[in-house]
Amino acid sequence: MAQQAKPNPIELYEAAVKLMQPIVAGVKPSQLTASTPCTTWNVQALLSHNIKVAQWAQGLITGGPATVNPMEVSGALPREGAAAAFSSGTAAVLAALKGRGVLEKVITTPFGQMPVGQFIMFPMLDIVIHKWDLAKGTNQNVSLDAGLSQVCFNVLQMGVEQGRKGGVFGPEVKVPISASIQNKLLALSGRKP
Repeated sequence: MAQQAKPNPIELYEAAVKLMQPIVAGVKPSQLTASTPCTTWNVQALLSHNIKVAQWAQGLITGGPATVNPMEVSGALPREGAAAAFSSGTAAVLAALKGRGVLEKVITTPFGQMPVGQFIMFPMLDIVIHKWDLAKGTNQNVSLDAGLSQVCFNVLQMGVEQGRKGGVFGPEVKVPISASIQNKLLALSGRKP
């Protein structure tokens, strides 16, 4: 029996970004103060978070100074607009990931020391879950890719308890065993699908 290939972290991150870009671009200025399933963040705060996560991740990967706090979401959106800032930030992350030997490089993260290829799964998970939050808050397409949802579900299972202790995730929502992988992922993250 052939061994299943491990998912490629670069391809997963890139796929998550491609699914998020049209949602970010689809946000209307009148929706910035709308609420989202991320109960403490409105649409503008969620956009700021996603932009800052890319900046933060790129800094960790390249060994630059950790000057960006992805949880600090107050203030105006970047002058170039959320869609342009998200695209340029995630493009910088992808460029950093594609460097020779980068995925194997061990870095210090808030989750402990780990290879970059393992670390990038957390920003990827963040994009996928917040794609749903942002789409829900702005009346856009809330469907998630089933393959990405499965990978994110597996990643989230490893760190969900730590995330709950830190207030990042709410208590798990109960869903039927027959629920879609998207709904299982959302429920594990404390969201009502």
